[in-house]
Amino acid sequence: MSPLGIGSSFSTVTLKTGEAKLWILLVGINEYQDASLPSLRYPAVDCQGLGEALSKATQGFPNKEVIVHHDFAAQPPTLDIVRGNLERIVSQAQSQDSILLYFSGHGMLEPNNQQAVLCLADTRQDDLLATGLGMQELLQMLGTSCANQQLVCLDTCHSGDMRLLGTNSGSARDGNTSEALLNPTPHLMEVLRQRASQSKGFCALLSCDQGQKSWEFPELGHGVFTYYLMRGLLGEAADSSGVIEADGLYKYVYRQTLQYINKLNQQLRLINQQKLNRGDSKLHPEYPLQTPKRIVEGVGEVILGFKSAKAEAHKLRGALVIDGLSNQKTTINLSRLFAGAGGFEVEFFTQKGQSWSEIRGTIQGFLHGCGSSPTESLSHFGAIKSTFTYLLYLRGHIEEIEDGEAWLVLGDGIRLSRSSLRQELRRAANTQKIIILDCPEATTLENWVEDLQSSTVRGQCIIAAASTAKEPELFSQTLMETLAAANPQVGLSVARWIADLQVLLQAKAINLHTWMSDTQAIIDILPGNIDKIFQDLPEPEVPDLEKNQQKHQKNLLPKDIDNSPTSEFARLSSPQSFQQESASIPGDESKDKVQPLLNLKVGSEEYIKLEQMLKRSVGAIASSILQEALVQAICFEELVDKLATYFLPAQQQNFKQQAIAILKKSTVATQTKSDKCPGIDANFIRKCQREFAYAIGPVASFIIQEILQSDPQISLSEFVNKLVAEITDQKLALEFEQRLLGK
Repeated sequence: MSPLGIGSSFSTVTLKTGEAKLWILLVGINEYQDASLPSLRYPAVDCQGLGEALSKATQGFPNKEVIVHHDFAAQPPTLDIVRGNLERIVSQAQSQDSILLYFSGHGMLEPNNQQAVLCLADTRQDDLLATGLGMQELLQMLGTSCANQQLVCLDTCHSGDMRLLGTNSGSARDGNTSEALLNPTPHLMEVLRQRASQSKGFCALLSCDQGQKSWEFPELGHGVFTYYLMRGLLGEAADSSGVIEADGLYKYVYRQTLQYINKLNQQLRLINQQKLNRGDSKLHPEYPLQTPKRIVEGVGEVILGFKSAKAEAHKLRGALVIDGLSNQKTTINLSRLFAGAGGFEVEFFTQKGQSWSEIRGTIQGFLHGCGSSPTESLSHFGAIKSTFTYLLYLRGHIEEIEDGEAWLVLGDGIRLSRSSLRQELRRAANTQKIIILDCPEATTLENWVEDLQSSTVRGQCIIAAASTAKEPELFSQTLMETLAAANPQVGLSVARWIADLQVLLQAKAINLHTWMSDTQAIIDILPGNIDKIFQDLPEPEVPDLEKNQQKHQKNLLPKDIDNSPTSEFARLSSPQSFQQESASIPGDESKDKVQPLLNLKVGSEEYIKLEQMLKRSVGAIASSILQEALVQAICFEELVDKLATYFLPAQQQNFKQQAIAILKKSTVATQTKSDKCPGIDANFIRKCQREFAYAIGPVASFIIQEILQSDPQISLSEFVNKLVAEITDQKLALEFEQRLLGK
């Protein structure tokens, strides 16, 4: 459960005017003089990187002092030097000032008196209290300071050894220390709570909770906790006003750390399944949870900086979408989604002035022009590693010949050989790669997946499927269903995406072929922290021949999937609802294919009431949760039980009583109306929301709710007519009516 926030009372004015001073002390230790204390990989670069991130965040603070001690700094992180600077800060800080203390390194528990100790470069394990910085001493010093705002960040955790397979596996901070040493985290938390109870302006952030490990990952180049501290300070944790304060930073780091470990484990499960399929029993263990901890009492805030006006980074994601078949509507919408929620710079082939004869050069230029090496958003030791990710989507027919060569047949009969594609992919070894093969009627895709594999430390993923001749758009539609159902703020890893695709495609009798390289570099199809789903792209040029073909294939794309709106409703729809709605479209001539929409049907008024109740607990994702529950539940009692789990225990019984009363009313109303009024079910409302939002924008949901609340017994045709009357553009109004009523 995400942590609750604290109130804000501290003004930023004094920091911006220079009346208040920000004191920053950063300490990181890689190498210890005592050979019994194992070396660590990243505390020094953590410290350096955090210093540079803070420098950017505090550009607007004229009165500040930043003191940095790590292995590469001019002043080493020894006990006397660190203690001396700490004493100076404590004695000179005024009441309006703020103090930030960060430590990255070993933390240990003194075995005799059970005191937590921070280990400096010259700390000796056989004399911890005399040669290390005890937490009680540190907090006593801070307690004597006049500074009202104090923040202590500790990225250290001793919890034994856990060895993971693979050369690039993550390691636990203090992971090689003797098991005999006790975990200091409980004592750390105890003394920090005591300190917090004495001052409303004191806040402590710990990299992990009791019994957990603080993980370091080569792919990040940092400890995961500090990595997201840096990202947050570079602007990702800023509020709507651009302010970065301790409460918002903690919530950001908490979320991102949790998501990173979760995504990594999803990917490990996929890799392990591949190993099992090959008969390899040497599997990767999953990473235990790491949840950053905050200790604070009372009300207060610590302002850490502001989002820089230049914080927007250059996009490190590129996509090339090549549709060699005639009907491009779905792939155009898929490209819009890649550009929106996917954060990709998208090139759609072909555009005006391009011909299919240029396809090989286009692919070569794309693969080798996007980025050949990791980039860095900070300089020197404190760099944040950023790897270029590219996505190559290829849609065409497969052609095999007797000599073993295989071809992808694209527009104008242009052929792209499998061997040449493999060669180009292997040349781009320093980038993350997502390759999608959409090849209707193909029977040898497993050979393509195996042949296109390339070993890369950055990570490669291949996804391939073949739709049937009768429904050639089915795979591309499913790709869009799963991506549109994800939350673009949270993001979606490729491993989780594959799991979603497997479920949906299995139900549609389509075999999914996948492969992921044996790496622990996370590959995201949706990176997260993005507000929009779809982004407008230039319309591709359609050759005359393809225009003629499209006239005869205009019904291949289901109407409710085409031209998906850029509204909230597309984002909140679940994969199941997309699948089911496209199975039964008003006006569809294939009546023998009608499938059930939901296990349960709820009236429009009752649906809105349930959604509003759920929103009070979970916010904007209420619609998605409700839709999924309606699909899974087989009775109203099960539906209520599923929804109740999203409420706090003290609220669950009250919710159940209200929800059951609402649903009982729905049952009575349905029986009373009989055949006189067919009513409007929740599926049709969701479809209306998407289509109506595309026509008039985000205000669509409010208009729909107003109409349904004013006349709960409104008929379907009257409901649609009222919506049509709200659309000022006559062409859009006509298209909207046709999509909903199939006229």
